[in-house]
Amino acid sequence: MAGVALNTDVTCVFVLFSIHDVMKAERVLKEKEILFDTIPVPKEISSDCGMAIMTERSRQGVVTEILKGAELRIKGVYEKTTTGYRELTHG
Repeated sequence: MAGVALNTDVTCVFVLFSIHDVMKAERVLKEKEILFDTIPVPKEISSDCGMAIMTERSRQGVVTEILKGAELRIKGVYEKTTTGYRELTHG
């Protein structure tokens, strides 16, 4: 859940289409007791202002299914690497 320490060495970032979608994602993920943090969208991913959901890479599939089940469209999913971010999926 938000505020709980994640293993930030192996994370992925979910970028959604609006701040309203991020807020809904927060609510849904908290209900499902999924560990995550809400972060500003990294500048390496997009120059747009906005927020994103960061979770452990091992939870990518579960988080994707939860967000889709909540009818949230995912703009993209990115894996944090030692040199920046690598796109895993594109919405």
